Amino acid sequence: MKEMGCMKKVLFWVFISLVSIGILLGAGFFLFLYPVYVKDITYEVREDAITAHITFYNFYIEGECSVLDAVSPIQDRQCVIEVPNGNNEVKIKTNFIESGIRIDPKVNEVLDFEVSESEVYMTINEHKKINVSVERLGNPDLKSTFTSGDENILRIENDELVGVSSGVVPVTVKVGNIEKSITVTVSDLYHLPVLETKKTYMQCGIHSPEQNELLDKVLEYKINRAGYQTRAGVVAALRFLTLEFPYQLNYFFENGRINNNTGGGKVDGEGRYYHKGLYLSSYKFNEIQTFPGEKRWGPTTWGCPLYNWQDEAGFKPGVKYPNGLDCSGFITWGLLNGGFDVGDTGAGDNPERNDDLSDLGEHLPITRALLESGTLKAGDII
Repeated sequence: MKEMGCMKKVLFWVFISLVSIGILLGAGFFLFLYPVYVKDITYEVREDAITAHITFYNFYIEGECSVLDAVSPIQDRQCVIEVPNGNNEVKIKTNFIESGIRIDPKVNEVLDFEVSESEVYMTINEHKKINVSVERLGNPDLKSTFTSGDENILRIENDELVGVSSGVVPVTVKVGNIEKSITVTVSDLYHLPVLETKKTYMQCGIHSPEQNELLDKVLEYKINRAGYQTRAGVVAALRFLTLEFPYQLNYFFENGRINNNTGGGKVDGEGRYYHKGLYLSSYKFNEIQTFPGEKRWGPTTWGCPLYNWQDEAGFKPGVKYPNGLDCSGFITWGLLNGGFDVGDTGAGDNPERNDDLSDLGEHLPITRALLESGTLKAGDII
């Protein structure tokens, strides 16, 4: 009986020892050798990067995780690492094992977008398409929607802006969950381009300073859209004055030009308005240059009566004619507004001078071969 009791005690302690060893081995296995188990993966998008937050079940784990060239330590049972968009593998490396975790963020998100124009100028019945460039991750819906703040001024038709009546209106542009606003000014002070053989001549003082300022902004807008300091920008300036501005300027035989004048005085703004914008309001007088000793009868804006000094081409000295531009004044005005400052220079081909308009650029004789070559472009001076 006594031996039986001793045997039971021995077996009991053997059992306890085995259990203790098992517990220790099991703890060691779970502590050091057991594979990592992922509890949760969340993704965060900042700018154009996706960050994965990987949380582990393991109550103790140290090492690092890596994907492509990115490496990040495992801290507090979590790894925070930048990951690519789409299916990939994050490698987990501890002191004892290496394993991999499949990830697939599948982020389809609009990060940001830019509109081609933040301030838009339009006239009545004009249709305009605004381009939108989108920065994205994945393949989100890139459709842009436009919402007019006042459809009595501007309506949206087939994703185009359509001018309805004069006014200023905000337009909301939305792509994905991002919204931005642009400002659209619709004006009836000019019209769509049209070739008119009989336009009304410019009348004196019919534009207010505010209207003149608005038309100057429209002119600058059209030039910049075409390309400032490009051939197209010059054409846009001349096109606006001849095809979109509703009045015809009078031909005024210059009272004198600032450069290479032909015997007359240096007279700014008398048939030779060599400044940016339109000459429609008296506030523009602040731009007009004065030259001591030079006789002048202005300033006076386009369409207003002005004494003429010239005695040629049917113009009589001392007679008032509506102020406007002469031919070379028109060209130099277009060049200046388009971004090329050639000076208030006249036309002609005077061999003794080198500052005529005809001295600009390369000279090509106008021949049938040249006309049929396709090399002539809008903006060439003939």
